[in-house]
Amino acid sequence: MKKAMKAAVVVAGIAVLFGSVNMPEAAANKVVSKSSQTAVKTSAVDKKAFEAAKAEISKKLAQKNPGDLYILYVRDKALNGGSEFMNYMNLLQFKTYEDYLNQAAKLKGPTLTMPKALPEGYKFVKGNIQPPLIKYLAQYQKEVKAEAAAQRKGVHYKKFDWKEFGEINLHFANGKDNLQMQVAYYVGKDKGNGGYNYHTAGEFDAEMAKKHPEFVSNTLSWSDQYYIYNITTNPGNPLTKEELIKLAETAVKK
Repeated sequence: MKKAMKAAVVVAGIAVLFGSVNMPEAAANKVVSKSSQTAVKTSAVDKKAFEAAKAEISKKLAQKNPGDLYILYVRDKALNGGSEFMNYMNLLQFKTYEDYLNQAAKLKGPTLTMPKALPEGYKFVKGNIQPPLIKYLAQYQKEVKAEAAAQRKGVHYKKFDWKEFGEINLHFANGKDNLQMQVAYYVGKDKGNGGYNYHTAGEFDAEMAKKHPEFVSNTLSWSDQYYIYNITTNPGNPLTKEELIKLAETAVKK
């Protein structure tokens, strides 16, 4: 840094410290000008790196490697809609129940299983397992940001391997009727209440049901210390609350 620049910075620091405004106008303008030029240059470099990083990750995801998880960090949040981070992932997806069970057995956490009381006619349609982003997101972000700082990079991404699921979804169907099961890491305060909560499709707000009919369902939910569970059925499904509770009793293997 040039001596004139150092002097201007020192004067600026003294002015702020003592509440004075005695910095020479020329020196002040020089500091602002230099700072603005650096910011513009940095943003241009970061923008180029940001676009390149997104293209690289998209190419990796296109290879369809199940379970891939990347978190991208960008120093200039304006380039990313005001956020420092962006998440990319390929979910673990399954077309058979056996494939799902084989993968679930390798991961930490409770496993959803086909209930023993599942009514005749219901068949496994699909399933997926999602990474534990809710539980470890802050840690993941801290790691990728620290790597960026260590490498003096304004844009950086990191691939994360995970051995613990964040969410599991299983879908069964019997003709026009469907039944879905879900377990997800729970961030709520009221954990492990030990009881079942049941809501019918008819209880949904009319406006909500009109805007998002895909969310309207009959839902049985319960929770333990760390996870929340749901069994949902479509509106008009003949399965009762009592029958869903019976399914819930054998739906989880810990």
